[in-house]
Amino acid sequence: MEFDVRLSSDDGTLKKEHQLWEWGPMFIRCAERAGRSLNIHETMRSAIEKTGFVEVHEEKYKIPLGPWPKDKLLKEVGHLQDAHWNAALEGWAMWLLTHFGEPKPWTKEEVQVFLAKVRIELKDPHIHAYNPAFVFFQIVLNCLMLIMFRHRVWARKPTMDELEAKEATFKAETSP
Repeated sequence: MEFDVRLSSDDGTLKKEHQLWEWGPMFIRCAERAGRSLNIHETMRSAIEKTGFVEVHEEKYKIPLGPWPKDKLLKEVGHLQDAHWNAALEGWAMWLLTHFGEPKPWTKEEVQVFLAKVRIELKDPHIHAYNPAFVFFQIVLNCLMLIMFRHRVWARKPTMDELEAKEATFKAETSP
C-alpha cells in the first residue's frame, strides 16, 4: 500500500491556509530535490504491468485523518491514523526539511514550530481531512477493504499460453 502525501477533504473543511493543505505538495517538492519520489502510487500500476502482470486492477480508498467520520468503523480508523501521524510527524519532517526545505533548508527549531502548527490542526475536529492510499496487493486489500477508501492495484501473472502467444506476436511484429 502506498499513501499519497497530499491530504484531501471532500467537504471543503481543509483550506488553503491550513498547514495540512500544503503538507503534501511541499513534501513532494522537497523529496524531488532530495532525488526521491513521494509519488510511487502514480507509477505503481505501470510498474506492475511492465513486470509482466496481467489483469491489473485498481481501486481508490480514503483513510480519515482524525475521528471526524460519523461511521463508527471509520471513526476508529481515523483515531488510528491520527495516532500514526502524531507518532511519525517528526521523523517524516526533520531530515527532509532540514536538508531540502524550501526556499532553503530549515532549522530544527523551524521544523518544530511547523510541526506544532500541524499537530494543532490534526486535533481540530472541524477539519475533515483524509489521506489517500493505494493498495497494490490483494492480500493487503482483504484486510483493509472495510476500513478505508483508497486506491488499490492488483494483478496476476500471465499463463504460459499467454506468454507464448505474446512472444509469437512480438516475433511476428519485429521480423523483417
